Amino acid sequence: MEIADTSWSSPPLQDLWAERTATRTALEDEVRGLTDGQLGFRPAADRWSIGEILDHLCLSERSITRTVSRLFQQAAGLSQIWIAVDGDPFDAAIDRDLYARPAAAPDSVRPSPERPLELLLGDLVESRERFEEVARRVDGKAVGPVRLPHFQLGPLHLFQWLAVEGAHEAKHLAAIRRIKADPHFPGVRSE
Repeated sequence: MEIADTSWSSPPLQDLWAERTATRTALEDEVRGLTDGQLGFRPAADRWSIGEILDHLCLSERSITRTVSRLFQQAAGLSQIWIAVDGDPFDAAIDRDLYARPAAAPDSVRPSPERPLELLLGDLVESRERFEEVARRVDGKAVGPVRLPHFQLGPLHLFQWLAVEGAHEAKHLAAIRRIKADPHFPGVRSE
């Protein structure tokens, strides 16, 4: 279980990380103790199981980590990184309505079925550690308008990519809760 880290020098990053930590804790609470049958249950043939969602989250977090790192490197190469001054604008807003719409995941983040829960949770811990390591490079800095495209949201700058990662996990936490509420979910009794 993660503990919120308050050592960010940037209040907006501190807020993003607190939200991200709360979502990750809720995610872990939702899945801890699930059986293999529950982990592999699909509410419909064309829907992912909880295990697949967890694998997808890990793959996505790794992909977003690479994107944030690449954006930071590009900004550095263009001399577009400065020490942030109090009051510098920090806009990590993304179109959450657009992002909430269902979308097919790119092939690079499509999950593998039937991985054990402890391995999935371990992979999520590792991907979060790497993500935090890269995000810390940005702390206390202002980064120029270098952008890379998101398949659903279009071109995003570095801070928006940081926000996408948290929104993505929250989106899939809601999906996990819907799966667990399904009347056919293993271990749920129908009356």
